[in-house]
Amino acid sequence: MKDVIVECLARFGWHKDRIVDAFSKTFATVVAPKKASIWLSFDQECNRWWIRSGDFTSAGENVLAATHAILPIDMPSAEIEKTIAMLVADMERKIAGAYSVRLLRM
Repeated sequence: MKDVIVECLARFGWHKDRIVDAFSKTFATVVAPKKASIWLSFDQECNRWWIRSGDFTSAGENVLAATHAILPIDMPSAEIEKTIAMLVADMERKIAGAYSVRLLRM
């Protein structure tokens, strides 16, 4: 299941760190390109994967702070793909609304 999650995030341009289960993607800002990150972790007690602890801070605000997805271990691949697509769309919408990114459109 972890491989499916990693593959889905990669399709959207989120790259896995080679050592830890963190993913990042670089976005243009008015100052300089900036990396956003999100973490993948397994909750053994509830048998599920979490994508959480996002970070993209702009003007002192982490716009991904509350971003998360829960993926139970019995979730079908198609449902994983749909959940990750919605998560990525939400993250990228929040990043597009970040102050340093909004300034690019002015």
